Amino acid sequence: MMSATRTLDLLQQLGFTSYEAKAYSACLGCQPATAYEIAKNSGVPSSKIYETVNKLVNRGIIQPLPPEKDNRLEYVALSPDDFLAEMQSTMLSKTKELGPLLKRLSPNDTSSYIWSLSSQNQIRTKAREIIRMAEKTILVSAWKQEADWLEPELLEANAKQIKIALVHFGKPEIQVGATYHHPVENTIYNEKKGRGLTLVVDSEIVLLAHYGMDGTIDGAWSRNPSFVTVAEDYVKHDVYITKVTRFLPDAMKLRFGPQYEKLRAVFDSEA
Repeated sequence: MMSATRTLDLLQQLGFTSYEAKAYSACLGCQPATAYEIAKNSGVPSSKIYETVNKLVNRGIIQPLPPEKDNRLEYVALSPDDFLAEMQSTMLSKTKELGPLLKRLSPNDTSSYIWSLSSQNQIRTKAREIIRMAEKTILVSAWKQEADWLEPELLEANAKQIKIALVHFGKPEIQVGATYHHPVENTIYNEKKGRGLTLVVDSEIVLLAHYGMDGTIDGAWSRNPSFVTVAEDYVKHDVYITKVTRFLPDAMKLRFGPQYEKLRAVFDSEA
């Protein structure tokens, strides 16, 4: 039931009405089917089913079959693969056309703004979108929980020969690009009272997120050059630290403690 509800919700997000989403889903499940059968299996009122079916026919989502001897008009639906290909092609065509038109309406540069992300879904959606935009480089600082759902997009970017540096808090379970194990995850988790995610793409766009111990989630993204530079330097600094602790572990622990706690005592130059 939950998957069916989600399916209808996603179809509506693609521009289908509630009736159209239900009719297409029902036709997929019982095709070939008459309008009456589609109505019966979808819950679309019989008074609305012909109007709904005709709209789907006009959009090329379903099509009528040649009538049989009993003159019953039956319909078949595009297969899921063909439907998705059609949606992707249509969306790509429309966004390409829409881009220049929107830019004419926006003479002001908005790159200095910082956009808030207030939920896990918003953070995930934007992070994946940003990674897919990458053309040259990706810098990531993440814990296991976030690295797990970022993995497909990172692997896809890696396959495109995009340079990737991943700083992983906790022992990495994935290896993509240059992967570094940050050695003081417990110290940082307690200090920051939670996990953090930093993502910088092409030195042009940044996303930050914080997952608090108390369950709070907040984040932001921006093209602000100063914001991007600070985040990029932060990730690179962590790379430097992981390299030092990897190749000089005994000396680092002897000088700064087993969890490198003295290393983070920034207000004590003698620590």
